[in-house]
Amino acid sequence: MSSIFSRDYAAELPKLAHGSGVYVYDTEGKAYLDGMGSAGVVGIGHGRTEIYRALADAGNTVTFAYTATFTHPWQEQLAESILSVAPKGMESVYFVSGGSEANETALKLARQYHLERGDTQRHKIIARWQSYHGVTIATLSLSGRTSWRTPYAPYLLPVVHIAPPYEYRCAYCREKGGCTLDCADELERAINLEGPETVSCFFAETIVGTTASGLVPHKDYYKRVREICDRYGILFVADEVLAGYGRTGVPFAIDDWGVTPDMITCGKAIGSGYAPLGAVLVNDRVTDFFRTNRKRFVHGFTYSGHPASCFIGQQVFDIMSKEGLFKRPGQIGDYLATRLRQLQQRHACIGDVRGKGLYAGVEFVEDRATRKPFPTEKAFTSRLVSQMRERGVIVGGGVPGANFGQGGDHIQITPPYIVTEEEIDIIVDTLDEVITTLV
Repeated sequence: MSSIFSRDYAAELPKLAHGSGVYVYDTEGKAYLDGMGSAGVVGIGHGRTEIYRALADAGNTVTFAYTATFTHPWQEQLAESILSVAPKGMESVYFVSGGSEANETALKLARQYHLERGDTQRHKIIARWQSYHGVTIATLSLSGRTSWRTPYAPYLLPVVHIAPPYEYRCAYCREKGGCTLDCADELERAINLEGPETVSCFFAETIVGTTASGLVPHKDYYKRVREICDRYGILFVADEVLAGYGRTGVPFAIDDWGVTPDMITCGKAIGSGYAPLGAVLVNDRVTDFFRTNRKRFVHGFTYSGHPASCFIGQQVFDIMSKEGLFKRPGQIGDYLATRLRQLQQRHACIGDVRGKGLYAGVEFVEDRATRKPFPTEKAFTSRLVSQMRERGVIVGGGVPGANFGQGGDHIQITPPYIVTEEEIDIIVDTLDEVITTLV
């Protein structure tokens, strides 16, 4: 028996042996095409041993530094690198160990920013349903993932939630022939109902993650959000832990909306799985206030700015820059979208295909005309994911509840950025085969 406290004692998991490119291999020698990039983490591919050789060559210059006592060249260099591809106006970076820590950092920084400026009432946070921002109590409070919130409901913070930009199931625009941006205007209504002087910040995944895989907002959605936040002095935090750092074909997904948030949180692809790493990018307005007034941010983790993680993050950045991987998902992603839409024509159970770049979401329904979900007892998603894995292809099972907490099956397809058209064909053809067996 394993000495590990399992994440799921009902699951029998294979043991990983090694990885190479878009494949991972278990100890029995079976190969799996990693069609979900190990939860959207792996961008540059598995088995990039040059990263660890570079770390070994750097020797004790990558010694541990507690960043409340020392800065070090690796976080300084990586921060400059990230800002060189970030939206104009982002000015500083705060490094952490992952996405949950990044969002926790952002919500605390927003609160302290308002406090230091004398807006002591600003403590409320607005986020969206069908969202996911992390697994700590604070970031789970931000999240609109009802199935994960329920066990911890007594502990959660009182975050205000509004409708997501979910055009396929939107109560505002479904009968109006397209997005009306009423879901964005709901933000303003919520602000006024709560009292504008009490609201600190608005959190949004730029593209919605695995709570409703791959929801891409209307082209004017974030412009409207930015205008509303500016009107009421509220900070806008773009969560790009999953959608950012090249996955959509630009360094940060928010670039496609032409909007600069007050903060961008990122993780996953920033370290590509080679080290635990996340970051908060902070814009010039917030950074300059703290810098000019010589303020101390009352926050910090022991491993904030961990030298080895930042060193490895720089190796990942260099590989992505040299190999054009910040842009490639936008190019190869068009092929993935085309193949999935072709598959939609073959299977009536595919209700919606959505996403951008190498982040695709596929939603399944029992009745395409009414968009009625499969009954939850059918366990459609888990059976599909299991049968895909048996055939040597890994896709991500979307969290139950996409249909506003009442069922809803969907999957996430987020392969490494180096995936080829031939490997996409394997993913889609296997999905075709599995769907045929399930319906």
